[in-house]
Amino acid sequence: MNQAQHALMQIVQQIAIFDGLMLEQAQILIQISKFKKFETSDTVYDVGAASHEMLVLIKGKLSVLSATGQSLGEVVPGNPTGEMGLFTGHARSATIVAAEDCVGLAITRILLMDVVNNDREMKAIILENVVRELSGRLAESNERLDVMSQALAQATTSDENTPIEAADEETLEADTLEEQSVGENDDDEMPAAEDLA
Repeated sequence: MNQAQHALMQIVQQIAIFDGLMLEQAQILIQISKFKKFETSDTVYDVGAASHEMLVLIKGKLSVLSATGQSLGEVVPGNPTGEMGLFTGHARSATIVAAEDCVGLAITRILLMDVVNNDREMKAIILENVVRELSGRLAESNERLDVMSQALAQATTSDENTPIEAADEETLEADTLEEQSVGENDDDEMPAAEDLA
């Protein structure tokens, strides 16, 4: 095993879903992986596409984009993308684009399933990690939803007490006072004819 392979195995072991694997198990994952290169602006994965592989970024930087093209974040070396869809079978939830020239290590679903089905210990470790990772992401989503709900509630409350409404109330009060003044003048007795002469 050369130094480059050893470095790759350490990267693989640091990925959340592969946490706890032995070096030998990480080496197997390296052996079934394929190097992929992407040039700047290349699309790595499209939102909505089937998740047949995951990519561990070795060099470069990837941009994560929503279906509308909004930036959701980035992937830096040592981090994976597409790993959840690989296990859940769900379509890609974001578009991944190379922000610069990149090199990654791709692991296909078919080859990974072959390996883990032949190694019960590896399968148990990876599945436990996947469940933990999904639970963490669900908790994060719930927290973001709570924050958004609170912001919406505050926005709705502040809209009910806008300066425009306050200005309308002041205008209403002024109009009421004016009506009262006019009414008071109307109630005054007309001067007698002799008083006018």
